[in-house]
Amino acid sequence: MGVLHMENHFGIIMARLTTLLCLLILIGTFIPSVAAVKGGEDIEVDVNNSPMMWIEHSTNLSDGMDWEITVKLNSNASDNGTTVKILRQMCTNEGVCFPPDFVNVSSSDENSSWSSSWQTIDNHAYVNWKVTLNYTDGEEETWPKSGEYAKAWSACWYDIEKDIWGGVGCEAIAVPLDRDGKDGLPSISFLATMAMMAVAARKLHSE
Repeated sequence: MGVLHMENHFGIIMARLTTLLCLLILIGTFIPSVAAVKGGEDIEVDVNNSPMMWIEHSTNLSDGMDWEITVKLNSNASDNGTTVKILRQMCTNEGVCFPPDFVNVSSSDENSSWSSSWQTIDNHAYVNWKVTLNYTDGEEETWPKSGEYAKAWSACWYDIEKDIWGGVGCEAIAVPLDRDGKDGLPSISFLATMAMMAVAARKLHSE
C-alpha cells in the first residue's frame, strides 16, 4: 500500500508540473517578439572586419513604395567569386510578421555590387533583413552576427510596447491600434487562452 501511495503521489506531482509548464508556454506565446525593440531605431549590420565595404538600404518609407538594398563587396571577395543572398521579412503595425524569404539579387560592377528591391506592404511597421555571403569553398556567413535581424522602420510605425505611433510620415494617433476590429476588446485567441489557463489553474488547485 505504501508503494502504491507513493506512485499516486508522484503521478499527482508530475501532473501539476506538466500543467504549470503548459501555463508558462501559453503565457510566453503572448509576449510580443518586438517588445525589446525600440520604435523608430533602425538596426544596422556592422561591416567592419567583413568582406563587405558598405550596405545601403531604404528607410522611413511609406506603404507601397520600393524598398531597396545594395551590398558592396571588397575587391578580394568579388574577385574570389563570393555571392550575396538577402533574407527579408516584412512586419505590420498589428505586430504580424510574414514568413521570411530570400529575394532575387542582381550583381553589377564585376560582381562587387549586389542589389535587390521589393514593394512594401500595406500598414507596414518595419522591414527585417539579413545578408548572407556564399564563398566558393561552400562555406557561408550571415550578418548580423548576433543572429537577430537588421531592421529598417517605416515612415509610420506603431510601438506595441509603449502604445504610441511615430515616424516622419505619421501624425500622432491618440487611440491605441485596433488589432481585432473592435476598439478596446482583446483578441478572441487571447480570451480563449485565458480561459484555458483558468481551467488549468482550477484543476491544479483541486488536485
